[in-house]
Amino acid sequence: MIPLRPLLMWKRLLLLVATMLLIAPSAGAVNLYLTDVAPFAYLTDKGGHADGINIRIAHELERRTGIPLNLIIVPTVRHLTLFVADKEAYSISHRENFSDTEGQILGDVTHYPIVVVARTETPITTVDDVIHLSQQKGIGMMRRMTYGTFGQDERIRKVEISTLENGLRMLQAGRISGVIGSLPALQAAAKKNGSDLQAEPCVVITHGAHVLRVRPAFAQTNTSRQLSAALAAMHADGYINRVVSDFLQPSKHMPLVE
Repeated sequence: MIPLRPLLMWKRLLLLVATMLLIAPSAGAVNLYLTDVAPFAYLTDKGGHADGINIRIAHELERRTGIPLNLIIVPTVRHLTLFVADKEAYSISHRENFSDTEGQILGDVTHYPIVVVARTETPITTVDDVIHLSQQKGIGMMRRMTYGTFGQDERIRKVEISTLENGLRMLQAGRISGVIGSLPALQAAAKKNGSDLQAEPCVVITHGAHVLRVRPAFAQTNTSRQLSAALAAMHADGYINRVVSDFLQPSKHMPLVE
């Protein structure tokens, strides 16, 4: 029988090796970190095949620039730690996930509405409506997210949720009064739960963006300049709008809070 302490050491060593293999780029490739959340980036099967808005954008960046990208699709927490610990690396994620000292922005990737979805027959059209709604059982909100000034507004009662899927289940069960998140991610979470948001009241709180960042020391490299130029061209010729429309479900009119 292997003693317990050496066994634990071997497990830790194997985990370290697996992590290094995951983030080690192939020859000539640079690491591009993506967050594992639908519809932006997600695995489609057990074979490791992936799809999503950011996956397709990354592949198009490769095609247009000829720069090989090593796509690293990880949960948010690992994305936040691995990117800042890497050397020459890129990231596509929420603008608020990193500071400019952690990653310099090369360009906006996508824009989307940030909404509060609720289960109420009372229309939600103003900030006061959202505040009143939150006082009942709170608005489910992912940790580390701010959603503009929403996260700092002390008038709004918030409840921490681990995932949007869990938040929507809590809303369905009547344990919270609403959930805040990006519209694409909420739609994907609802679909994963076997439901949709069409019948639920939604209100636009603000608008968010995914951005392409690079570790600051590499912001002026030829690779960064090529990726930035290709991203701008993809906006100009409508490629990114076409990709987003493939994943966004048609939604009824949602008011913007005043």
